[in-house]
Amino acid sequence: MTRGSFRFLLWADVGLATVSTILALNALFWRSANWDLPAFLPAAALFLISGILLGYLIRVRRNDMPFWNEEEARRDDWDRRGRQL
Repeated sequence: MTRGSFRFLLWADVGLATVSTILALNALFWRSANWDLPAFLPAAALFLISGILLGYLIRVRRNDMPFWNEEEARRDDWDRRGRQL
């Protein structure tokens, strides 16, 4: 996973969590005075999936940081050598 794909997935997950929270709150509070379980469960499941994805992304960021730094150092070295030619 590159830094760019990490950032894309992070923004996508934040959007997913926001939308699922709005859907869950809509199903829970604003539909009617009755409990609307069939509308609440998919939104709650979507929120749970986005939470799991966010935990995975935090783990990936922690474990892949040395590789990202090494790749950037390699690119900088390649650019530096290219300018010397």
